[in-house]
Amino acid sequence: MAKYNKLAGKHIVVIGGTQGIGRGVVEAAIESGARVTLAGSSQRSADAAVSSIKAEYPDARLVGLGCDLSQPSIEQDLDELLTRAAELGGGSIDHLVFTAADHLTLGKLDELTPEIAMKAAHMRFLAPVMVGKVAKKHLAGAELGKPGVAKDKSLILTTGSIASKPSPGWSIIAYFAAGLISLTRNLALDLSPIRVNIVEPGLVNTGLWDAPGKSLEERDAGVQTMAEQMRLPTGKAGTVDEVAEAYTYLMRDSNATGEVVQTRGGQHLI
Repeated sequence: MAKYNKLAGKHIVVIGGTQGIGRGVVEAAIESGARVTLAGSSQRSADAAVSSIKAEYPDARLVGLGCDLSQPSIEQDLDELLTRAAELGGGSIDHLVFTAADHLTLGKLDELTPEIAMKAAHMRFLAPVMVGKVAKKHLAGAELGKPGVAKDKSLILTTGSIASKPSPGWSIIAYFAAGLISLTRNLALDLSPIRVNIVEPGLVNTGLWDAPGKSLEERDAGVQTMAEQMRLPTGKAGTVDEVAEAYTYLMRDSNATGEVVQTRGGQHLI
């Protein structure tokens, strides 16, 4: 038995694994010897991600599935997704990672309408809650006990540094982000012995910062400008491969539950 490479042979499902941080988690899990199922917003996006990743990792044990989380049928859709993932992944799921997100900005508070707020709440409130609910069924069989002997299973959610460091113009996003931390801590009790944790990234250069009409180079420059304006001690935004390490740590450490792992470039120091 591998003492430290605890992900070898495990089945990991990443919802939101076609791009950004989620894709980084998929690649990190593959490099750790895990079997991986990634879920995208459509089968087409999932297939495209699998094809791209397998070009870099030809021997990857990787499957892609589509699941549109924007629909009112989200609970049923998640249940069907995880049922299918388990069937294709050897019969069970060991770790479930949720990184799916939509674009970050909601505009100014005085321009916010109930309709806009409720639309934002679907992905930032309802989706994580439903993931927690279905995780109880699809991560069944978790056992407490000695590492390597017990059956360790976990759920990892994702928030953002706005949860712990306020910034003008981000009141609504901060509300959702901070709530996700409380949700995680309570799910750790409600779902035990399934472990539940959350990652809190800071500024990370991903597609969430894309804007219509802007090139990748313009996005990179814009994100770097933000990092400089924030006076981050690291001097730069985080990268996907850096932040993905937080997720693999939480999957490996069977002693961690109800925890918030922060990877914020020293943002809390300024």
